[in-house]
Amino acid sequence: MKRTYKRLKFFIIGALAAATMTSCMKDLDTFPIDQDDITAEKVYADPANYIKVLAKCYAGLAVSGQQGPAGSADISGYDEGAAQYLRAYWNLQELPTDEAVVGWGDPGLPELNYSTWSSNNGFIYVMYSRIYLQVGYVNEFLRQTTEDKLNSRGITGEVRNQIPQFRDEARFLRALSYWHAIDLFGNVPFVTEEDPVGAFMPKQINRVDLFNYVESELKSIEANNLIPAAPEYPRIGMSAVQFLLAKLYLNAEVYTGTPRWADAQAYVNKVIAAKGTSTLASEYKFLFGGDNDLFVNNGANGEIIFAIAYSENETRTYGGTTYLTFGAYGGDLDPVKLGLNGGWSGIRTTPDLVDKFDAADERSLFFKTDNKENTNISLFTDGYTCIKYTNLLSTDWANTAGRKQPWPDTDYPMFRMADAYLMAAELAVRTGAERPVALGYVNALRQRAGLGAISDSQMTLDFVLDERCRELYWEGHRRQDLIRFGKFTGGNYVWSWKGGVLTGKSTDSKYRLYPIPAQDIAANPNIIQNDGY
Repeated sequence: MKRTYKRLKFFIIGALAAATMTSCMKDLDTFPIDQDDITAEKVYADPANYIKVLAKCYAGLAVSGQQGPAGSADISGYDEGAAQYLRAYWNLQELPTDEAVVGWGDPGLPELNYSTWSSNNGFIYVMYSRIYLQVGYVNEFLRQTTEDKLNSRGITGEVRNQIPQFRDEARFLRALSYWHAIDLFGNVPFVTEEDPVGAFMPKQINRVDLFNYVESELKSIEANNLIPAAPEYPRIGMSAVQFLLAKLYLNAEVYTGTPRWADAQAYVNKVIAAKGTSTLASEYKFLFGGDNDLFVNNGANGEIIFAIAYSENETRTYGGTTYLTFGAYGGDLDPVKLGLNGGWSGIRTTPDLVDKFDAADERSLFFKTDNKENTNISLFTDGYTCIKYTNLLSTDWANTAGRKQPWPDTDYPMFRMADAYLMAAELAVRTGAERPVALGYVNALRQRAGLGAISDSQMTLDFVLDERCRELYWEGHRRQDLIRFGKFTGGNYVWSWKGGVLTGKSTDSKYRLYPIPAQDIAANPNIIQNDGY
């Protein structure tokens, strides 16, 4: 399968870099891919470069710099591997939950494990900065692809015809990052292609208004109908646009105070209708291996709707799935059995996650260590190793070929059909509508996991939340799910090390949002800090 940003050299030009230098990134440096007098006009004069700049917009989710795995960072000021978009996002969505801990003592990481962070936390700052770097990439691409700009450069032919689709793909990527901003930070700075290039003090937008903006962008992209149903991999298809709308509506009550269950249900149904009901991968574990691009929306079938793509030879990073494989391997685990040549002994499971699985559940992909409990959070063998993400091939899962790469080929499934099935189940419980159909979706997932069917009476909200954990653990959903179900903060649900104690304790409601980094508060008088920080 073709991998657009794996096979193309992408550009990050000086004007684009300058456009990201809002106060949101005041203390970070950005660098162009080549400083030998590359300018926007020189890059965009060549029709062949438009797809390359779009590729950079996609690659901003996957890589951390211009050469990989390190050495020419997109942003400086932090370890390049830790300052990668997906790794930063995963840390903020998983480490403060009942699904994962990390044993490393880097300043700021223990506070994520314990939900005791402050506005000075460097890992929060990295995620915030990554969001605005990504927004900056898209804003500049949109500035450079207006009708006036294209006319002035004489861009015609096939590329000119493709530009409207390119622009909608870029707008989706910006909407995705702004969704992350809504979810993680709430009221945030707001910049679009209409704002001036260069350093300035952006105004803060209300969480509700940003929700409305993202909704309008996605619905505009949907109405344009330029995004194909079966895209070139790993570019987005229309199902990804509709899936993101479903996610936005699913969490609308958290974001805006007003539930939008019916809208969420309508968009989940669109996704499922477009993909059909025979799209599940034959085995759960294949979705997280080295050839999981086989299970992507590249035609009528494919469980993975939108993926962040990685390649052993062409997309190397110390973040992404390198982090989720190497970072999770250690102790007595032989990484060669999982297709890689080493491990970092970092992230691992919690006993609370392990205990959610029946013994027969084929989704419980763990390597047992000395102690299931995280008694000593800095000791890697206190806690089971998660071997959900591997570099194994579905065609040779026993690894008879002796595959042991220094970088994984494993892509990260950002959106997949199993999540749509479980959203349908949650919405059926919340609204009372379409319960029989949703029950069928749940039981299809359970059948693949080697489990028996449940009855309608068993499909409760608590069951759905636990089933989401069993199906989607370590995929970056858990913090958001716990908040939506009212169980992330407070004391009605605790897990090991919640609040900084082994047995867990109640936490303050302020932790439902991350703080705006102190650096941005100091740099921009237009920004007001989130409550409690």
